[in-house]
Amino acid sequence: MSERTMISSGIEADLMQLVALHRLLDFAISQSLEGNTDDRILEGVVILTRMIGRKVRRLADKLLAGESSCCD
Repeated sequence: MSERTMISSGIEADLMQLVALHRLLDFAISQSLEGNTDDRILEGVVILTRMIGRKVRRLADKLLAGESSCCD
């Protein structure tokens, strides 16, 4: 038997945003590694890293809250 995990559309949207932010971060870091040491790129890396961290924490909280409510 296979077990499917169901997620809400809100969590799915959060996951998609997280993937998009990660891709932007990947691009910004690759630009920096290629020698584009423009301060705006480095600022973008810092901002994206913080945004991703906040999004991951919120998403983890949502998932854990949903998991604990279904198992009580």
